[in-house]
Amino acid sequence: QLLEAQKLLPEDKRVQEELRKVKIELRKEEEQQSRAKVAEIRDGLKRARTDGAEVLPLLRQLSETRCSWETVMETRIGVELKSCQDCGEEAKQLCQEILARMKDESKEQRPMWDS
Repeated sequence: QLLEAQKLLPEDKRVQEELRKVKIELRKEEEQQSRAKVAEIRDGLKRARTDGAEVLPLLRQLSETRCSWETVMETRIGVELKSCQDCGEEAKQLCQEILARMKDESKEQRPMWDS
């Protein structure tokens, strides 16, 4: 309905404000889901490592998961990725790729850190 209203009244401040609020809430919801998924993968990696199970499926799942730098820091997924590097050559390479991507994305999300 808001998108329809925006098309009909693109200059209406109330419509723009409501649309902005909805987008903010949507981003918050997506971030919460992402955080929960990363935490679930982290716990799965920990279990797989200690039980001697296969970590690659979980690493591939993590590789496809987008998350904010805050989620990376809160879940401490990087610590688990470092530990998973001892689980074989393919796991090591995938961990390094994920860590590099997270580092690059953190620079995009926090450009002030470049200085």
